Amino acid sequence: MSVATLLSGPNPVSGAQQPGADLTVLIPAFNEEEGLPPTLQSLLKEPRLAGARVIVIDDGSTDKTAEVARRFERVEVLRHKNNQGYGAGIKSGTRHATTRYVAWFDADGQHRTEDLVSLYETAVREHYDAVFGKRTADSAFVRSRVLGKKVLSIVANSVAEQKIPDLNCGLRVFRRELLAGYLPLLPEGFSASTTTTLLFIKRNRHFSFEPITVSPRVGTSTVKQVRDGLRTLHLMMRILFLFQAFKTFSIVAGLFFVTGLAYGSTIAILRGQGFPVLAELLCIVGVIVFCFGIVSDQISALRIDLLERNDAHSRVRDP
Repeated sequence: MSVATLLSGPNPVSGAQQPGADLTVLIPAFNEEEGLPPTLQSLLKEPRLAGARVIVIDDGSTDKTAEVARRFERVEVLRHKNNQGYGAGIKSGTRHATTRYVAWFDADGQHRTEDLVSLYETAVREHYDAVFGKRTADSAFVRSRVLGKKVLSIVANSVAEQKIPDLNCGLRVFRRELLAGYLPLLPEGFSASTTTTLLFIKRNRHFSFEPITVSPRVGTSTVKQVRDGLRTLHLMMRILFLFQAFKTFSIVAGLFFVTGLAYGSTIAILRGQGFPVLAELLCIVGVIVFCFGIVSDQISALRIDLLERNDAHSRVRDP
């Protein structure tokens, strides 16, 4: 669990009658002293967010990120002693928030305030559990990440059993109590966006994808493509095992058992040498994997039951 230190006090001007008073904007930041000032200026001057809380989570930055954030009166600053990852910042900010809705907003100037307002107003108007940004074709992108994102999208679409419009856009709005129930499943790194997308799809939550435009980032990205890409793949496998454990293990078990049975029958019938030991071993492995699938499915059912209880509790508290 991440530990965050509050460096500045609560928003002094938010009020129940002000626009956006039931929204908290979470801005995870790691060495973002260049992009943070224009990002905060844009948010704070937006009249439709006059009552919104703005929290910058400084994730162990080595530059002046926290100092820059504290210059803005309406901005609260949470600080991690050490760099823990994007997801850790989201977790700290969500636990600190008290409003009905929370929004994720990047600190590097990529997101537009008008898009945030649009997503937030859609969530409120349609009573969505979440609204995810869907980047349009004219949005800025990094060419070196296109192939990796394509591969991740193929895997994610397979896990979700549908085409996902935008897997990991960082601009999104959630009903806070519901998101808080899912925090234990979120990773510490950049895969938090991917995880929440898959979770909300697999749990059949009430959400939508809305078009947004992303601008070129300010400063240098801290994403490590190979490292974070592999972590995302690993994470999606965890999601697959959580919601489709029996199916996944059954497929693997079937491959072992059928291969062993086919190989053993071929040797026994064509060569008359009896059922070989390797074939027996493959069949036994298939049965063992199938049993693991049954146990894993029961464990997954228990975890899902806990999520359902958390969600039911949140709906009672936040009708």
